[in-house]
Amino acid sequence: MDEKPILPTTTPTTTNPPPIPSETTNRNNSRNGRDKHVLRRILVAVCLMVMVWTLCGFDMDMDLDDNDALSEWSLLGLSTINTITIPPTANAEHEPVALEAHIMSKCPDARDCLREMVLPAMQRVYTKVNFTLSFIGTPTNSDDGVACKHGPEECLGNIIELCAQKLYPDPKIFLGFTMCLTRNYDEIPQRSLIEDCALEHAIDFDQLNQCATKDDGALGMRLLKDSVKRSADAGVTKSCTVRLDDEIFCIRDGGQWSDCPHGSSVNDLVLAVEKLYRREN
Repeated sequence: MDEKPILPTTTPTTTNPPPIPSETTNRNNSRNGRDKHVLRRILVAVCLMVMVWTLCGFDMDMDLDDNDALSEWSLLGLSTINTITIPPTANAEHEPVALEAHIMSKCPDARDCLREMVLPAMQRVYTKVNFTLSFIGTPTNSDDGVACKHGPEECLGNIIELCAQKLYPDPKIFLGFTMCLTRNYDEIPQRSLIEDCALEHAIDFDQLNQCATKDDGALGMRLLKDSVKRSADAGVTKSCTVRLDDEIFCIRDGGQWSDCPHGSSVNDLVLAVEKLYRREN
């Protein structure tokens, strides 16, 4: 219960009322009030900026280069801080263009090819292409298997990347995961690398492992054999070979670009995709 106010025990003395503020005083007080209000708003805004800056972990001294940013193309960039603008949905009146990269998982040229051409181009045209990642190897007649240029570890790396493509057909996932592995191609197929890249790209490692080892590895080997046959049927022997609309667009081999009749830059590939996408069916 609220306490009653204590009344004075003596009769209050009469006092003169305070003087009425002049017009000038009113304007000054009003201006001071507005100034204080604006100052408070500025201080609140600054505090919020500092809080966001701190919570998001931004480093004012960080130095990002374009290649690092592009190589991070994946669900990581889309699910945490959604800074990548998703291109508009492809026009239903146009068919997506076939775009394919033929690689070997432990090949430095594959790393450079994905980093310098395929990934940055895909960021701009992935709604307009049907992208496939294929692998290069040599079928072995003796045991009905596949021989890989960089040994059995590369074959296993190829299978892991094919399983990612099978389980997660969205290129933002399987291509980002492949790029993550390829950045450290010499460590493929170490479990720690695969687990780290799977976590980074929202891939279930157990499902990936199950795909690669199912039926004593028969499923993974079948994926690899089909992919190797696809590359062989296309006449592809070098990693990395980029094909557009079933024609060779460019080859990265020995640290150099070659056989690139339309150019070897990202813009060249993007323009070629746009031209093919807009053609009359």
